[in-house]
Amino acid sequence: MANTSHPSQRSRISTPRTVLDLAGQRLRELLPAKPSTALPTRTPGPFHPAKPGLTLGDAEKSAALLAGQFHFGGQLLDVGPWTTPAPSRRFANWLHRFDWLHDLLAVDSEAHHAKARNYVDGWIETYGRGNDFVFEPERLARRLFNWLALWSPALSASGLEDSDMDLGGSGPVLDRRRTSVLRQLTALRGSIKSLPPGLPRLTAGCALAMGGARMTDGKNQFLERGLDLLDEELPLQILPDGGHISRSPAIAAMTLRQLLTLDTLLADRGLEGSRELSRAIDRLAPMVAFFRRSGGELAPFNGGNEIESADIAELLRAAPGEPKPFGYGPHSGYQRLDANGTVALLDTGIAPPRPFDTAAHLAPLALDLSTAEGPMITACGFNDEQPPSWARPIRAAAAHSTLILDNRSPGRLLTREWKRRAVGDAVERIAGPVKATRKEQESGIWLESHHEGYLGDYGLSHRRRLFMPRDGHDVRGEDSLFAPMGSVPVRRDQVPFAIRFHMHPKVRVSLSQDQSSALLVVDGKAGWRFRTDGGQVSLEDSVYLATGAAPIKTQQLVIYGQAFCDGDGESRSNRVRWSFRKLKSADKGGRKSSTMADKEAAP
Repeated sequence: MANTSHPSQRSRISTPRTVLDLAGQRLRELLPAKPSTALPTRTPGPFHPAKPGLTLGDAEKSAALLAGQFHFGGQLLDVGPWTTPAPSRRFANWLHRFDWLHDLLAVDSEAHHAKARNYVDGWIETYGRGNDFVFEPERLARRLFNWLALWSPALSASGLEDSDMDLGGSGPVLDRRRTSVLRQLTALRGSIKSLPPGLPRLTAGCALAMGGARMTDGKNQFLERGLDLLDEELPLQILPDGGHISRSPAIAAMTLRQLLTLDTLLADRGLEGSRELSRAIDRLAPMVAFFRRSGGELAPFNGGNEIESADIAELLRAAPGEPKPFGYGPHSGYQRLDANGTVALLDTGIAPPRPFDTAAHLAPLALDLSTAEGPMITACGFNDEQPPSWARPIRAAAAHSTLILDNRSPGRLLTREWKRRAVGDAVERIAGPVKATRKEQESGIWLESHHEGYLGDYGLSHRRRLFMPRDGHDVRGEDSLFAPMGSVPVRRDQVPFAIRFHMHPKVRVSLSQDQSSALLVVDGKAGWRFRTDGGQVSLEDSVYLATGAAPIKTQQLVIYGQAFCDGDGESRSNRVRWSFRKLKSADKGGRKSSTMADKEAAP
């Protein structure tokens, strides 16, 4: 039996360095520096023509971009884009970061390359000298990364048919592009201290190093500064088990994408990266594989979105070796149960240290369950295109598949506005500590975990037990609320609780007549029976925000109960057992009646 307890509770402030960095960043935001008018004007020589090592754009969005239509967050801009005001500041942020350039160039044709050049040249003409918005360090780093990652073949050609052709990597059009890159790299190098902690600093390190690697006309300082920045940040941000310090699977995947892009370019140039760079890639790749659902897409935890399976497969293909998932991440605080196409991911960690907790969820023991037919149980999730008004609500425990006591999350976010302005939308009180014990046998995998997020207010700990047999067709669980042995009860009355199971939009649910069970059909392919001994099950509305530009309506199964605050977790009031069982072909075909199925033994 392996004890996989999460490391001891960490302070809300991680290190003096991050505190000082955060304070300095806030001060610089109040007194923003104007973009320098004395940026270098020299024209660098030809850039190295290495092609992208990763192709992660969405080809389905390419046609709209080719036609000049920009869609983001439910808004549309189809004129310009640089001569027409953006519909919102959030839209403008996305536009000037150029993330969409990968989607445009997902189709490899000269027409798409020419359009990419047109967009970049238009930006240089309009914004090349910079302003407070376009030279904001995080936005600047992201734009440079995207330009440099896709420089060849799209941006390295002039696209002209006269003397300006790119026969030797020269010409006025190309000169302007390379000069703009040099100016932006110089501005980024001078504004590193203004970057927010976390992924933006890794992006900046990659952008600087890639800029140095692209340049071929003599020694420059960008490569060295970029690698130095990565050497500073990677040991801080990448945990020993390969997770990102934010505990977000999506940020781990984005970090791996950026590091692999840089590593591929360095290798193509015959340049050697650092030991920290190689170590981070080796750690991140298996962790990204760890967070994959059965269909290959990424499970949404801690502010992350559902990254598509094709993109994750491309990332892992580009990583060295053959990254494979493992059972648990002791530093990231997650557990994975995997059997015969069924994958259960359980959050057994606490909120990351400040300042990396501004998107952290307050939902310990939250479950994401996927089957061979597709995702089934999940959280509400989030992505950058969703309405910002949802960003805070989806961090609550009720937005996840876990137990919620007294309609309250087991932790707390900052509530005072002045504190949120000072340090971001951070966690004030963690939902923990959390402990987990795992046991693997021939019969299957047993997992027992509990957290103490409700202990202070109610005197109760929440324990969740899971069992997955080797065939993966019968996932059994138990949630209980208990007063720890030897503790003095905080109160002796009953407190309401709810156990929520949010359905993925691909799942269709129907309750049995007695509301003690439910039939779940996953992506129209296979049925699963949900059963519980906790009384009647309620079917309620829910939303899914991990994909798309607007909330997707879905449903959730909810078990309600009343727990005694001095209970030991063994009575029916304080313990609920449940199961998800795959239907056999006879049951699926209707030869076994729903009445008979509902009378089967409780889990």
